Order: sequence, then structure tokens, then C-alpha cells
Amino acid sequence: MDVEARERFFNARQGWSFRQRLKALDSYGLLLALILLSLIASSFSPSDLHAYMPAVRAAILGGTLAFALHTSGAKRSTYVVCGALILIAVLSTFVVDAGTKQGKIVDAVAGMLLVGAMLVVILRRFLAHPVITGQSVLAAICVYVLFGLGYAAIYGLIGAIDPTALFANGIGEGTNVERIYYSFITLCTVGYGDFVPYGNVTRMVAVTEALVGQVYLVTIVALLVSHVGSQRPRAGSDAS
Repeated sequence: MDVEARERFFNARQGWSFRQRLKALDSYGLLLALILLSLIASSFSPSDLHAYMPAVRAAILGGTLAFALHTSGAKRSTYVVCGALILIAVLSTFVVDAGTKQGKIVDAVAGMLLVGAMLVVILRRFLAHPVITGQSVLAAICVYVLFGLGYAAIYGLIGAIDPTALFANGIGEGTNVERIYYSFITLCTVGYGDFVPYGNVTRMVAVTEALVGQVYLVTIVALLVSHVGSQRPRAGSDAS
């Protein structure tokens, strides 16, 4: 596609109001902002609200999932399933004592399920895009950030089951912020070395995260950026 066509795809939403962007399908820039806000919100844990933080995190992720459903044009049946998932996640994290082993497991599983649901919803819409646009690239970036949050929840589950199997140097299971931090420096293959995986399961999970992070960036995202404005080949079309 020529340069003018590419510019049209990049500039298609310029001049839109916030309300228009909020209502429109494929507003993955706003969704990315919500995901990043949920990431930042996870770093706050006031001592007087510590017992309710798992429920707060589940509610924030649930709200983000709700917007993902809206902007991805999900079917009504998907709304029902995800709505039930959000309700179960929030209620279970609220009812179970956050300081117990069971509470930590519920918190981790709730995060994994909500993030997993978002990944499925975004990927289904992304794969249906007939033309690769700037919103397609933003959707791919949303998926990348969700990978980091999803792996952080997996580390949380490992730490809840066996606190000694997560981090070495006496850190143990760490805090929620530390697990998110470790997840993203592993995903980006930065590797500062301040957190070291201890158990074999943790090490193998970290290996898969590093591989997913590198391969995803250098293949999927790079290809999307280089093909913005191009039409996807239809299934069954003649390659010749």
C-alpha cells in the first residue's frame, strides 16, 4: 500500500473526542492506558486496606476486562461468561482471608483468569481485523503487557503454594509488586539480578516468559509495524 494510504490509517482517529474514542470499537489505545493504570494500582497497598487489596485488584482487572469486551465488539454470550468470571473473582477474593495460603491462591488464580480472558477477547478481535492498522499494533502491545501481568499471577500462585520455591536470597514469595516487577524484567529480558528464581518450576516458567517476550517482540510486533495499512490474506485465497 502507498504512503498516502498508510497515513490515512494512522490518522483515521485524529480529531476524535474522548467520548467518541470511548464508544468506538478497537480503541486499544484507551485499553492500553487502562491496563497500565491497573498495573500502577497494583503497587499501592495501604496497611489499613491490605486485607481488601486482592478484591480491589480483581475489581480493577474486571473493569478493564469489561472495557476490553466493549471495544472488541464481543458477543453477548462472551459478556455473560466474562461477567460471571468477574463476579466470582471479586467475591472470592473478598470473602477469603488475604493473609492465608488459600487467600493467596485465590488472588493468584483470579488474576490469571481475568488476564487470560482479556487475552482471548483481544486476540479474537485482533485476528478478525481485515486490514492491519495502528489499532492492530496497539492491540498487540496490550497483549504484550498482559503477558507480563499473567506471568506475575503465575509467580503469585507458585509463591502461595510453596513460598520457598519462588525467589532465592531469603526473599521467598515476595510481595505483589515484587512479583510484577520480576515478571516484566524477565519478559523484557533485562535481568537486573536483584530477584533470582529459586525452585526448578519457577526457573522454567521464567525461561518460557523470556522466550515469549523476545519472540513476540521481534516477530509479531515487528511484522505488524512494518505492514500497517496492508490487507490480511484471506483464508483459502490463492497465494499466486
